[in-house]
Amino acid sequence: MIRMTLDLAEECIRRAKLKATEMRANMSIAVVDDTGKLVAYAHMGDKRGGFGEKKSIAKARTGMAYRRDTKASMEDFANRPGNYFIIGMSAMYPDEFWAGPGGAPIIIEGEVVGGLGVSGSSPDNDHRCVTEALDGLEIEWLKKAQPAIK
Repeated sequence: MIRMTLDLAEECIRRAKLKATEMRANMSIAVVDDTGKLVAYAHMGDKRGGFGEKKSIAKARTGMAYRRDTKASMEDFANRPGNYFIIGMSAMYPDEFWAGPGGAPIIIEGEVVGGLGVSGSSPDNDHRCVTEALDGLEIEWLKKAQPAIK
């Protein structure tokens, strides 16, 4: 069973930075493990202030916890009367829950091993950055983790 490691977290950050650079966006990028604990964080550019760090961590935690990207969660929650679910979860889990695009679970061999969250651009760009950064990660990571066959 693959577990979240610093190497895997750094690979997720590398992939998100690459995608953000391609998009010409400076992102705050966070990786959490399967318990929601922060494993790695990076901030691109020299923008000061804002809430990018907290938002990226909350997005990573929400993607991990709900086992789906946060855009899908937002769309599901928005269909509930009065958005009570979003309001309630935000109140119960301040700084940990984010019902907006930019977070996704990190899935290896069918298991959620953590979450990746990005913040710093539009909601659509945040969603695109996180989902495209994770696209193909599992295949590449498993190849890297396999012992060399002689």
